[in-house]
Amino acid sequence: LSQAESGQLVLQKAPLDLGEVVADVVDQFQIPADEKSVKLTATLEPGWVANADRTQVERMISNLLSNAVKYTPKDGKVHVQVGRDQAEGWIRLEVEDTGVGIPAENLPHIFDRFYRVPNAQTNFTQGLGLGLSFVAWIVSAHEGTIEVESKPGEGSRFVIRLPAALVAQETAPEPAAISI
Repeated sequence: LSQAESGQLVLQKAPLDLGEVVADVVDQFQIPADEKSVKLTATLEPGWVANADRTQVERMISNLLSNAVKYTPKDGKVHVQVGRDQAEGWIRLEVEDTGVGIPAENLPHIFDRFYRVPNAQTNFTQGLGLGLSFVAWIVSAHEGTIEVESKPGEGSRFVIRLPAALVAQETAPEPAAISI
């Protein structure tokens, strides 16, 4: 994170189909989700391409999924969605869970370095509080935005918007989502 913030980490951007990347990362998290009895699903609209660094986008998605699975209790759900955003020229990536949620007073701090939401449910969970800081940096480095909605006891939804590459805007098919 220090290297990223100081400019020492150079992004290797190339056209990247976000649906394909999300499908790969979701597949990697199926076993940990199954072990916790958490249902992990995805709805992916094909053909949404961003000019992005694959390694960093995978890290971003992995951090969000790791948190979602980690903080979702048994028999909970985690759903990932990739597709067109309401704003023209943007791709929308959502990670939503039925986890423990985040109190409103903590939401302004969750992207701060080393910040961990203080509560009894998360105090036993390992982590340094750097994952969401890195997610925010990756989103910013790709000229995107990130928002979070959360309610304690109901879960959280992270919404990332990334600029669509020109390729996606010209060739994006009509929505025919793939569910996994």
